[in-house]
Amino acid sequence: MIQVLFVVTIACYFAAGFLYLKQFFKHSVALVKYSYPLTMLALVGHLTMLAIAVQESSSEQLSLSFVASMLAWLVTLTMFIANRLIKNLLFLPLVCVASVFVISIDFSLPNTTGIHVDMSIGLISHILLSLVAYGVLGICLLYASQLAYINYQLKIKSQVMLQGHMPALMSVEKIMIKLMVLGSVILLSALLSGFIFVPDMFADGYAHKTVLSTLAMLTYAICILFHYTKGLKARILVIFNIVGIFLLSLGYFGSRFVKEYLLN
Repeated sequence: MIQVLFVVTIACYFAAGFLYLKQFFKHSVALVKYSYPLTMLALVGHLTMLAIAVQESSSEQLSLSFVASMLAWLVTLTMFIANRLIKNLLFLPLVCVASVFVISIDFSLPNTTGIHVDMSIGLISHILLSLVAYGVLGICLLYASQLAYINYQLKIKSQVMLQGHMPALMSVEKIMIKLMVLGSVILLSALLSGFIFVPDMFADGYAHKTVLSTLAMLTYAICILFHYTKGLKARILVIFNIVGIFLLSLGYFGSRFVKEYLLN
């Protein structure tokens, strides 16, 4: 059952990503009627795989690969919904392929010790807030990259912009800043909940997470402040987002990756 679901899900993701890519370069409206249903089927299959993995887990835990798969589903769903409001065909093929890669890892690698369900409500809330913040800020990086790409296309007066393949520069910038503010607020809430519910945020195993997450939050806060006070070029916004998500990734997954895969 799970094997069939896995094959169908990755096939739908690949097919949808391919159609989005063709739609981006050929601007064919006819491809939409195939790409959207395929993406929805892939998302349903992906979510079903996550639900089955939770039910079949014997160790009551969230492994690193499972968390990555859950984040991939969240990012793909968000980008799919956003495409109905503002065109983002540039990244829909990317998130589809990324989801295939992540769920393939989650499907092939065995689960290992992670987040136990017998934790307190406060601690679980801290973890969930952290994951949501990471997902939102990861999407923000995609929009920042799209912003830089559109800015480049405008500078060279590309036909891509003239033919309506890409959204307006200001529209992407507004969404990106809103996502950055939202993600920063959620990240701040996650840090505050950690100081409240985690016994010692600077103890062994937590100190690097706390420091790196705080540095990431400060990076986003400085970026937002500079943007509203002085204005930042698209290239600088991308750099800030790359640094922020790198610090956050290192804080969230760095030690777990070493312990779960490299050391084992």
